[in-house]
Amino acid sequence: MNAISCIILAGGESKRFGEDKPFFNFNGKSFLERALDAATEISGDIVICVRGEDKIKDCLAEAKNVAKKRAEAGKRSLIPEIIADDKYCGFKGPLKGIYSSIKILKGKLTLVMECDAPFFNFGAARELIKKLESEKVDAVVPLWPDSTVEPLLACYKTKETAHILEILNNYALNLKEHFLFTDSVNISRLLPSVYYYNIFDMAKNNPDLKAESFININSKKDLEKYGCNEKIFNEGGSKSVKIRKANRFFDLKNPADKPYGILANALYCWWVYAKTGNFIYIRKSFEYFKKDGIMYRNNGLNFMGDKILNILPDPLGILRMKQ
Repeated sequence: MNAISCIILAGGESKRFGEDKPFFNFNGKSFLERALDAATEISGDIVICVRGEDKIKDCLAEAKNVAKKRAEAGKRSLIPEIIADDKYCGFKGPLKGIYSSIKILKGKLTLVMECDAPFFNFGAARELIKKLESEKVDAVVPLWPDSTVEPLLACYKTKETAHILEILNNYALNLKEHFLFTDSVNISRLLPSVYYYNIFDMAKNNPDLKAESFININSKKDLEKYGCNEKIFNEGGSKSVKIRKANRFFDLKNPADKPYGILANALYCWWVYAKTGNFIYIRKSFEYFKKDGIMYRNNGLNFMGDKILNILPDPLGILRMKQ
């Protein structure tokens, strides 16, 4: 799959876990080895992103160890590129890692993998890629029945996603503390077309795939729970759905075009409000955000619908909507 690139995010602080997750040994393999096993089967263009340059050395040593083990077993083997987060970008957390990595990838598609999902495997990755190609969308994001999503175990079109992240980064650098789009779910929120793929639908389409593949581990109790094959139940009503949007974003570095579309106008009006303090623009911005949220809720994606609305300040009571 030469058209596929992979990002492995290994920069989490692991506070709840108690030690660096990438190097934690689980049933004979580190979390990073498990991620690399899946990525190497998919791609020859892999980037591991870590938090700070001081983390590169240890990560490289582990990557070399994994490559050696795979070569000795007669499997495809490579040593990925390892980079530190771009400390000059405006993002934080996983969004910072994706932005830092995607700019140097070569593939038409990018598979994003978080290092703390030890059950994610080649079969799960292949199912996401197949769905993106068959649905002809810009991203495929796993969807749990309760409407939560997994944007860090998802497949994206590289060029389109890099473009969206560049625009968002310009806003982040410009707005600073007023920037709201810090969560990685906002990549899919701004892309023109996204397929939210119910994880249990994936399991039906691929008998070898289990819902547990998309579990991320936050604590060692989580690992004990899911490592013992505790069953995950299909509870909730969110179904696989394709979301399409039309936006032309106002580019702060090249402000030639006027914004077009709900989110493009929401971002633009928020930027004007942050710069001027004019409440006319905060009202306009909130109305646009509200429309976007309602659209997701009407499609059964309550998590996506509520995500941005719940973090917005609402001095005018604009955002409150009937549940």
